[in-house]
Parts: sequence; structure tokens; C-alpha cells
Amino acid sequence: MTDDVNPLGRFALAGTAQSRVEEWAAGAQALALLTLVHEQGWTAFLAEPRDLGQLATFSHLPIDTIANIVAVLEAHGFAERRDGQVRLSPAYAALSADDAMVDLGNLLDRAELMTRLVREAAQGTGDLSLGGDDALVIAKAAGGRTTPVTQAVYGRLLETLPEFAEAIRDGRLLDVGCGVAGFGLTAITMFPNMRSVGIELVPTVAAEAESRAKTLGVADRVDVRCLDAQDFDERDAFDACFWAQPFFPEHSRAGTLRMIRRALKPGALLVMQEMEREPQDEAQRLAFVLRRLVYEGLGVPFAQSAERLIVEGEAAGLAQPRMVATDFGRIVLMRRPEEG
Repeated sequence: MTDDVNPLGRFALAGTAQSRVEEWAAGAQALALLTLVHEQGWTAFLAEPRDLGQLATFSHLPIDTIANIVAVLEAHGFAERRDGQVRLSPAYAALSADDAMVDLGNLLDRAELMTRLVREAAQGTGDLSLGGDDALVIAKAAGGRTTPVTQAVYGRLLETLPEFAEAIRDGRLLDVGCGVAGFGLTAITMFPNMRSVGIELVPTVAAEAESRAKTLGVADRVDVRCLDAQDFDERDAFDACFWAQPFFPEHSRAGTLRMIRRALKPGALLVMQEMEREPQDEAQRLAFVLRRLVYEGLGVPFAQSAERLIVEGEAAGLAQPRMVATDFGRIVLMRRPEEG
């Protein structure tokens, strides 16, 4: 008999599938616990070594419950125990630090949102969309924060893109789809003579970018405009443009690129990042296909290749493409022609 009719063979196959489902469930449960303890302040408390008694006093939980929670956190690499004390592991201490590029809480908020969006996308109603609060969750996790760590990371990136660094150092940047202006604000704190205009469609996200500019003391050099990028009407005005292309739906892309070409000075530079590439690693592919389900449900072309970005740029009249491999993935640089 073959396995498809042999009860023992079917039992073995079902057991394999059951193990995989339980593995996924354990990951979801661990994330739920991490979210809870982060919300209750454990992350900050465990920045210093603590014994179980101190954790019990802090959390108002029984010592046995504390021991079980710590065992979960330790098993998942979030915490480590040494000489009877518990503290964050080095990796999670770095992620939880005040100067981390991306805030742990923002990552957890995005994880919760993406879980809901996967369900909505799979229902196939055709009306998947992001409200203002949801868009802000995505923007915060994607844009990160301006900190010394972020400045060091972007400094290294700009070393691989010297023409971009030179263009914005004393120039004017157009940040299209700026979100919370993670790149633009960080760059402007690095270059005292730089100025920027950020374009953001969602009012709550634009307001967050403006608030961050004020907090950083650079609001006099940052102008955040809340509008559809296609309607921006400055011409021949910018030394460089950064386009957050992964967040732009298909129907707006060509018009946005035509606007960028008009807004750039002749010879000025456009920078586009290839955000996603289909991974070969199976574990990474699991997350990739889930993100694709959501973003294509939102009408956004997912995982546009650097080659495809060049085609889009050339269709809008941009030229001289150059592709650079960076720690942020492949980045495409193109220019508005000197003539025309």
C-alpha cells in the first residue's frame, strides 16, 4: 500500500505537519510574551542584572511564575542567566538601548499589525488599506530614529555613495515618501548646511516627522509637506532626491518619477533602494512571502529589483544609472540629464 491510503503512513505525515504548526505557534506565543514583558517594563529593568526576588518585587508576580517567564526569555535568547542573576542578552540589550536605530516597541507594534493584515489580505475582499495610525506604525518601524548609532550607520552608507553625500552636504534634498523622515533627519544632523523637503501623504505620519524635526532642533532646515507626491510643483530646485519607492502603489509610481525629474536640477541625483530580494534561505523566505501577501494586497509592487527600478527611472527620462551593493541592499543612482 502507498502512504496516502496506509493509516500509519498518513499518521507519520500528519505528525510532520503537526510539528510544524506547533513550531509556528510557539513562535507566536513567545512573541506575545515578549510584547507583554516589554510593555510592563521588564526590558528596561533587565538592562541591569537582577535576581528572581528583585523581578518578583518589580512585577508583583509569584517567584515560580517569574522563574517560568525567565526560562522562556532565556530559551529564546532574550535574556541570559549568570551567577543567579538575569539580564538582557547583549543582542537584545543593543536593540532595547535608547540609541538603537529602531525601537523595540515599534518592531513589536509592527509585528502585531502585520498579523492582522495577513488575515485581512487572505480574505481577499480587495479593500485592504492602512489607516493613519496603522501607517504610523509601519513608518516608525521602517524609518527608525535619529541617534548616534543611526548616524554611524548612515555615515558608513554614504561612504559607499560619495556622489550622494557630496550632493546633500551643502545642498537641498527632496525626500519623497519620507515617512517619519528617518534618513532625512539623520542626514541633516550630520550636515549642518543641508536642507530638505519631505513629502508624506499620511497626515499622522507627516506630523510625526515634523515633531521629530522640532525635537532635534532642525525644524528651520526641514520642511515637511503633506500631499500626494505627484502634486508637488517645485521645479529645478533640488540637488538630490531620495525616493522611498517600496511604499508607492503601482498607479502612482510613474507620476511620482516624472515629478522627481522636474524637481531635480539638471544633472542632479535620484537615489532608490531595492528594499527586498527573494531569499534563498527557507527561514527568511517564510517571512518574505507573508510580507508579499500584505503589500501586494495594499496595491504596492513588492520586491522591485534594482534592474526594474532602472527601467522605471529611464521611462521617466532619468539617465546614467549606477547600481551599488550596500549593507542596505542594492541601491540605484540615476540623474536628471543636463539638457532637457
